Parts: sequence; C-alpha cells; structure tokens
Amino acid sequence: MTPENRRQPLVSIIIPTVNQLELVEKCVVSILKSEPSALYNREIIVIDDGSPPGLQEKLGRRLRPYPVRLLLKEKNTGFAATVNTGAAGSKGDYLCLVNSDVFFPWKYWLDPMMREARKPRVGVVGARLLYPDGRIQHGGVIYLPAQRTFDHEYRFRPGNYLPALRRGEALAVTGALMLVNKGLWERMGGMDERFFIALEDVDFSLRVWEEGWRVIYAGDAVAVHHEGYTRGKSPSDKDPFWYRKERESIAKFSRKWRGRFAPFQVAGGARSTGKDEEKSVSRIQALRWQKIAGRRKKQQTAGTG
Repeated sequence: MTPENRRQPLVSIIIPTVNQLELVEKCVVSILKSEPSALYNREIIVIDDGSPPGLQEKLGRRLRPYPVRLLLKEKNTGFAATVNTGAAGSKGDYLCLVNSDVFFPWKYWLDPMMREARKPRVGVVGARLLYPDGRIQHGGVIYLPAQRTFDHEYRFRPGNYLPALRRGEALAVTGALMLVNKGLWERMGGMDERFFIALEDVDFSLRVWEEGWRVIYAGDAVAVHHEGYTRGKSPSDKDPFWYRKERESIAKFSRKWRGRFAPFQVAGGARSTGKDEEKSVSRIQALRWQKIAGRRKKQQTAGTG
C-alpha cells in the first residue's frame, strides 16, 4: 500500500457534559481551531448527561453551526456511563475523552499523543494539563500510600517544569484528556459504570496494565484544564449531589482494589521533591504495577490450566 493510499486513523473526540452551554461551545471551538495534522482525521461527539430538556434544546442550537454530533441522554448517569455512550456511537480507531472544561491554546496538541498511541501495546495516552494561571494541574497520576489516595504528579509546579515534559509510562492518567485505543476499549467493555464521577479513569488505567498494554504520559501534549468548573473544587463549594456521588465512587474503588496497593507502601508515592533530575514517581509505580499485574495473570493462567 502506497503512503498516499494509506488510510489515516480516525480519532473520535468524546466530550461529556451536563448543565453547560457556553463552556461546551468554547471547548468545541477550541478543538476546531486546532487543525488536525496529517497523522489523523477526527470527529467530535458531545454527549449531554441528562440536563433538563430546555437546556438540551439550547445546547443543540448552540452547537448547530459546528461539525459536531450531539447525543442526548434522558437521565444523569455519570461520567463513565456517558463516555461509554459516546464511544458506542463513535466511528473512530481511537477515542479521545475531553472534559468540557478543557481548552486547547496550542494547535497540534493531539499529535504527540497520537505518536505514542500508535506504538505497539500502548492502550492509553495522557497529557500535561495546566491551570489557567499556567501551573501544572496534571502530569500523570500517582498513588499516595500514607493517604491511601491518588493525586496528580507535579501538581502546582511551573508549567515548564522539566520533569513534567517527559514521555513515558504512568500508573494512570486523568480522564479529563485521555486518548484510548478503541479496540482495547471495546475488549475491556469501556469504563466501569459503577463509578459515577470519581476514579473511573484510574480504574480504567489499572485495568489497561492488567490487559498487558501500557499507559503513557506525553508531557509535550499540552492543554488548559479549568478543573472543577462543573462540580466544584472542594467539599465547601461542591453541590451535595456531586459530593455524595464522588464519595460513593471512592468507596467502590476501595472495595474493588482492596489490598492490591500493599506493595506501594514501601516504595514510591511521595510527592515530587523538586529536583530536575528526579525520576517520575508515576513511572516507577507504573513499572511496579506492570510486574504485579504480570504475576497475577500468570497465577490466574496457572489456576485455570
């Protein structure tokens, strides 16, 4: 097959939203201004997660001028179920999950992610996300054993913090901007819909590792994330409904993965020290998780042999 006849992969950009108008339009316009490169074609799918009918009608009118497909859900069933709905209606070879509060000031933000995604056994690729003030919001996900929770590596560091510019393995990446191999997504059944609003992205990343695929962080892919715009940033400003659903999801995650993070109690998990030469904690934990997942798979195979 000659290069000129080789089909470009199609990326389905999936934007979940609820109770938002201007934010969604701004996100869509931002994506459209970042022209697709020779690496891929794209389609954009917006999925409204059960906003009031009147608001859904307004959203439809706002998005009518743009090359966007709008899917409307009758009930609010959460992030995982909503992106699963979008993925089921997509035509792409890859899925790119994009929160409606993520914007793209840089033109070729998806190119570095696509270069990684097309490598063998890469299932998920994440990006460097910045707060509007330029500080880092996400540089991969790390596990904090003392708190028994997860956080974003390099959070609040300067946007050009050298270790955050890396490319390499990550324990997990945020679903706010996540590129996924669609074949793997379908084989895994998408995101676990038991998680309404929190940790579904971490759960999915961990399962990707268990499938024998890799999760990669591409620090040269950059976007701006207005974190918490839809559901608040802290317990004090979160809607009680969102806060309750978040706590329920955290509890479900704890029950599902109970005991699996014991090896992380003795290595990794600390916040970045600030030294430019330091190794990524997320990568260290990813490689450890890869070994744990490999041993577990061998044991399961031996048990059924």
